[in-house]
Amino acid sequence: MLFLFNDRVLMLTGNVDVVINAGIPAAAVARYTLNDSILAVQTAIMDMPNLATEAPQKAAALAWLIASRSDANAILFIAPPKCRRPQEVGFRLATVSLTTLGSLKAQQDAGRLTSGIINTSVWQSAAA
Repeated sequence: MLFLFNDRVLMLTGNVDVVINAGIPAAAVARYTLNDSILAVQTAIMDMPNLATEAPQKAAALAWLIASRSDANAILFIAPPKCRRPQEVGFRLATVSLTTLGSLKAQQDAGRLTSGIINTSVWQSAAA
């Protein structure tokens, strides 16, 4: 499954084991709600703003949590300067067509994916 995490298109494979292998305990995963999953991503972004690039396996695990608890296949999490609490990390969720995600992935693989392309293809469309 393709999933847009901030500025990276990730290929999500596997199941709950992906999350457990990323260090999230199985007991926690079993009881996580969508709100818990969002807070987990906010916490991770607060610690590592470029998570999708710097720790793609952890980003994929967190994306799997969001995807398994919602219809979203695109997320945007932004930590403001001097962020003090995970809840201060702003976020958006969206459901994007597979065609759009495939196009973004192809552009990423070719080294041509930019934040402008992502904004136009996903976030401006989601706001309309």
